[in-house]
Amino acid sequence: MRGVEAPQLRPLGVGDIVDRVFSMYRQRALLFMALAAVPYLALFLVIGGLVLSLAAQLAWLGPFLDSLTAPNFRAPNPTFTPSSLFFLIAFAVAASLISVLFLSVQIGSLVDAAAARYLGKETTVGSSFRAGLRVAPKIIAAGVLLFVALFVGWIALFVVVALSNNGIVAAVAILAGLVATVYVFASWLVAPVVAALEPVGPLHAIRRSWWLSNGHRWRILGLQILLAVLQTVLSTLISFIFIAAFISDVTVRLVLQQVVNVIAT
Repeated sequence: MRGVEAPQLRPLGVGDIVDRVFSMYRQRALLFMALAAVPYLALFLVIGGLVLSLAAQLAWLGPFLDSLTAPNFRAPNPTFTPSSLFFLIAFAVAASLISVLFLSVQIGSLVDAAAARYLGKETTVGSSFRAGLRVAPKIIAAGVLLFVALFVGWIALFVVVALSNNGIVAAVAILAGLVATVYVFASWLVAPVVAALEPVGPLHAIRRSWWLSNGHRWRILGLQILLAVLQTVLSTLISFIFIAAFISDVTVRLVLQQVVNVIAT
C-alpha cells in the first residue's frame, strides 16, 4: 500500500489536528483498531482469568454489588473474612499492575503507528506492537514519576492546610493545588509520547515534555476536553440506543457498557 505524503512539521491548530487524526484513521482504520483493541481484549481475558481463579474468595462481592444496583436500594451488609479482604486487595493490586502494563504497550504501539503514518511511512500491527513492548518500561517509569510528583505535591499541600488550621487558607491552597495540577497535566501529557519516540530516559522525557508544551498548554487542554466530550457523547448514544433500550439484565448491561467504552475510546 502506498504511504501517505509526509506533511511539513509545523504547529497545528485544534481543527487541523483533529482533521489529520481522522484522516489517518480513515486510511488505516484496521491498523489502529487492532492496536487499540488487542491489548484491551488481552487485558479482559487476563483479568477474567484472575476473577475465575479467585471466585471462591470473592463470592461475597456478588450480593454486595446486587444490593447497590437493586431497584429498592438498601444499605449493603457484606459478610467477609480478613482472608477474603486480603484476596480482594491482592486482586485489585494485581489487576492495576497488569492494566498499567497492557495499556502502556497499547500507548507505545499506537504512538509508533501514528508517528509512522503521519510521516508518510508504512507500518504493520506486528512492528508497532514490538515497538510498544520495547518502550513500555519507559512509559511506565515516566508515569510512575509523574504520579509520585503529584502525590508528593498534594501531601505537602495537605500538610500546609492542616498546620494552618484556617478555612480561608485551606480553600485558597486547594484551589491553587487544582490549578497547579491542571497546569502540570498539560505540561507532562506528551511525556509518554516522547518516551515512546525518542531514545531518552523517563526523566528526560518529562523535561522534554515540559519544554514542548510551552506556549501550547491551552491547546493541549482544549484537545483533551474535546476528546472527552466526543467519547462521552459516542458511548452515551450507543449505550442508550443499543444497550439500555433492549437489555434488562444488569450484569450483561454493565459488561456491554464497558465494551462500548472501549470502542468509543
